[in-house]
Amino acid sequence: LAEKLSPAVVNVRPMKKVAKTYGNFPYGNSPYGMPRMTPPQIKPYGPKKFRQRGEGSGFIIHENGYILTNAHVIENSDSVQIALSTGGLFKGKLIGMDRVADLALIKIDSPDPLPVIPLGSSNELKPGDWVMAIGSPFGLDLTVTVGIISAKGRSLGATPYDDFIQTDTPINPGNSGGPLINTQGEVVGINTAVMPMGQGLGFSLPVDLAKKLIPELKENGKVTRSWLGVSVQDITLIDKELLQLAVDQGSLVREVVVDSPAYKAGLKMNDVIVEFDGHAINNSRKLPKEVVYTPSGEEVSIKLVRGGETMTIEVILQPFPERIIS
Repeated sequence: LAEKLSPAVVNVRPMKKVAKTYGNFPYGNSPYGMPRMTPPQIKPYGPKKFRQRGEGSGFIIHENGYILTNAHVIENSDSVQIALSTGGLFKGKLIGMDRVADLALIKIDSPDPLPVIPLGSSNELKPGDWVMAIGSPFGLDLTVTVGIISAKGRSLGATPYDDFIQTDTPINPGNSGGPLINTQGEVVGINTAVMPMGQGLGFSLPVDLAKKLIPELKENGKVTRSWLGVSVQDITLIDKELLQLAVDQGSLVREVVVDSPAYKAGLKMNDVIVEFDGHAINNSRKLPKEVVYTPSGEEVSIKLVRGGETMTIEVILQPFPERIIS
């Protein structure tokens, strides 16, 4: 698999123009101050423009040159260079980027069809499944590491929508944006983060989420999220006793935003949401993940428990307000 799939893994090199003064002296590099006379052919030292280069990984998802990587790999760069394992070097064009999911779609123009890694299903992964990572840790191109899936649905606290795959496959700086591959040779995750204080703890963005976002990134260059307008928390034993709740799991509504979709649909404080659009909600972390990637403008069903009674209401989601995103 490593031999077959490595040609579809690329090295992503974000480039940024920065100004730097050579030396720490007030008049450039001279420790003696600015000379009285500078010959015409000699220019005094001063700010210089040069390109600062970073390192990351990515992989080709279509033979016409579409590449997936992490948004943080190319964020704030002036240009992006893509290096193929065959030695080819291309200028990458940013098609779309989503900072919340940490996903970016890049396009290169190649005269020949490019090798591709097929996208699999992260939903079918189970803890203990073997996986392989290919990338450029510390700039070391086409490094292959292997491990297992340690857990799924991990949150690192970066956003309410975190849903990472945890793996003990060695992932290091430079692996970001590279593929996590199952034993069928399919991408199941995009390697995204490591935990500096923990060994054997790497985190990958589920490919099923990436597959949802790719069409919108390709068409609009960004992702429009949906908004329900509630603040929720997990149910505690104290909540269950004080509020006399009839369920142990779900998203307990603590606040409903005025004029939000939830407010207009009739949701109330202390309602317990147990199902959203046919998907079971067993904790407060799952609800935002379900809401945010459901198309806005569509009517969806919410099953909830209120005062011991189970009911279903219909709600029409709205696009996430810009003021809340920021």
